Order: sequence, then C-alpha cells, then structure tokens
Amino acid sequence: MKKTISIMLTLLMTMVFTACADTPSQVKDDMSAYRDDSRNKSDETDFTYIPISELSENVEAALKGSYSQFSISDKIKFVQPDELHIMSFEKITNAIDNYEKAMALFFSAEELSSQNVVTQFDENNKYYMIHNEPNKMYCCVEERGFITALRPDTFDISFSYNEPNIKIYHADRNDDLSDEYELEDGKHSVAEAVDYVNNWFEANYGQFSPDFDYKAETVIVRKHEEGYLYQILVHALYKGVPLDSYTRAAEKPDGTNVPKMTNWDYGVSIQMVRSDEISSFTNGGGIIKPVEVEAVDKCISLDSALRFCEDKFSNFKDITISDIDIMYTLIPVYEPVPDEPDKQEVVRYDSRPVWEFVIDVDPTEFIKDGEVNTRGDVRKYIYIDMITGELKYDFEVRRY
Repeated sequence: MKKTISIMLTLLMTMVFTACADTPSQVKDDMSAYRDDSRNKSDETDFTYIPISELSENVEAALKGSYSQFSISDKIKFVQPDELHIMSFEKITNAIDNYEKAMALFFSAEELSSQNVVTQFDENNKYYMIHNEPNKMYCCVEERGFITALRPDTFDISFSYNEPNIKIYHADRNDDLSDEYELEDGKHSVAEAVDYVNNWFEANYGQFSPDFDYKAETVIVRKHEEGYLYQILVHALYKGVPLDSYTRAAEKPDGTNVPKMTNWDYGVSIQMVRSDEISSFTNGGGIIKPVEVEAVDKCISLDSALRFCEDKFSNFKDITISDIDIMYTLIPVYEPVPDEPDKQEVVRYDSRPVWEFVIDVDPTEFIKDGEVNTRGDVRKYIYIDMITGELKYDFEVRRY
C-alpha cells in the first residue's frame, strides 16, 4: 500500500491552493487578458450574439442544421441555463473542521471507532488521514477540501484504474442506461448506479460543497475479479452549468523550463463494487467557492459557433460531434510566493463560459491489436469562448 500513500501525497501536493481571494474587481482586471493567443483569435469572424434566454430555441434549430464538415449526434441533451457569468473560483481553507463527518460518508461508526486518525503536515497544508492496511481502509481529508477514501473492495487496486474497460455510458447524454452488469451483490443496471450516485450526492455531499449540484456524467464499466465495477465520473454544476471535468493542460512559459497548468479539470471520481455503497472516492480538485465576477447578457449563438468550426476545420471528414454543452473552464492564476521570487503558486481559478464540442475517440485509434483497453473516457474537444470567440482545441490522442 506504499504506492497508495505515494499517490495520495502526490495528489495532495498537486492540489495545493494557497493565498487569500482577490476582490471581484481585481479578478475582472486580470481576466481581461484571458489567454491572449493571437493564433486562436477570431476577430474577423462574424459571430451572431443572442440573449441568454434564447439559447434553448437557438440550440434546437442549430442541432437540426446541415453541416458540410461534420455531423451531429442525435443523443445530445442540452439544458437551458438561467444565467451565465464570467467567474472566479477559490478553494476553501477549513474543510478539516468537518473531517469526522467527511470520514463518516464512507465508513460506519463501528468501523471508525477503532481507527487511528493521524494528523499530517507539509509545508503547504494540513490533513487528517486513516491508513489501515490490515483492514483495507483509507481516508484523507485536507484543509482545502481534498477528500479521498478507499473501502476494502477497492483498497488493493486504489485509484489506478487499470481494470479492463468494457464499455462507456454517458449519463449526461441520451444514452440507454438499462444494461445490467454483475457487481459483488448481484446484477445492477447502469441506470440504477447513476440514480444511487445522484441521490448520494444530493443527500450527503451538499453539506461540504453547498454551491454546486453534482450529477453523474460518465460511467465506465470495468472488469473486476469475477464480475465488474462501475467507475463513475461526476461533474459539478454551478446554476445548471457544468465545470470542465475533462481538460488538464500545461505549457512552459517563454524563457522557463517550469511547466504551468493552463487548464484544470474539476469533478469527482468514484468506484462502485456494490450497488449500495461508494467503494472509492476522490475529489481531486478539492472544494471550491464561486465568485460571480460579471454577468453575461448576450453570448455567441450555437449556429454561428458551428459555422465558425465549419470554416476553421475545413479538413474535417466524416467527423461526428458527440456532445455539445455550455461549460465553465478553469484557468489557474499564478502569483509569486512571498519571499521566494523564483517560485509561483496557484492563487485561484479564473473561468469563462464556453461552447464545448466533444468528439469521442474509438479505442482502435489508440489500442493496438491484442492490447487490453484500460483507458477511460478518451475524447477530442473544441472550446469556443461564448463572449470573445476565442478558440481552444485538442485533437491529439495520447497513449499514457
């Protein structure tokens, strides 16, 4: 289990988020230079802007349109947002005040009564941890809201996700979730697992993260021992709009070899081996608080965003856009560490509403003949800023 400890400590260090929150006006000033990349600017594009209230009608018409470079899946499920904002997100700093309640989400009072809860410190944060290898129990609660747990059924496989990937279901689309798989306590459908997870989050997790709704997004069925397990990716929604739960990207600024994250993903990953419990849990981004910097009254229409893609990606051939949604990105903002000018830290996440276009990737694109697919939800994506039209995309399929 040394590997598990190493993974957890690495996650804790990776998720460190320090410093106090800036005022909204300061955030707004900083975001005026949001990823100013001339290669991706769309100044010459004639985007159409519409009121937020007209999005649903516009999306319905755009999805029925005909496009020369791509087709659009008929499983897309669009939800009209009531409002949109330019955002900033800050991490909480007092999650350990409720560490006992957090641990009780995953273990009974009887299981917890005999555990040795260890208080750990490093240079950036403080956390409480249970690591009981004989009984295969692990739980960690960190002051900035990072919570992770392993029950006996998943203790040995930890969060490696190396079990073979059998099939992927998208609960946030109109996928059929009626298929059943043999879990430890019998056959249970994907739909039943999704309902359990959604109800669990509504009943339990809101006390720790009250600013968001949490919904199951993707279910990956994996082979496990004599049966299967469900790996379920859960996204956070702020007033109906999901936060980016997929994109994690880094770049090396000019003149330095130290990479910086340019986009961060936020969500929860869990595993279910039984139908009535969360077998493993990790909210890798901790717990965050939203700050509404500026309301968005009008935004780029979906039809003009699609026409822009049609022009921009003229080499597309037989491409299917699998999903379209509105999403908040997460852009880490770095500042120098006091008294350490050569070191920088993330002080907050700035955020923009974007049109997200997803292109699913077939395993044949990254799996050689005879190889077992252990990868998760592999996708290519296009993001178009709903206010500026700025474009970000990634069509690479990385073998990692």
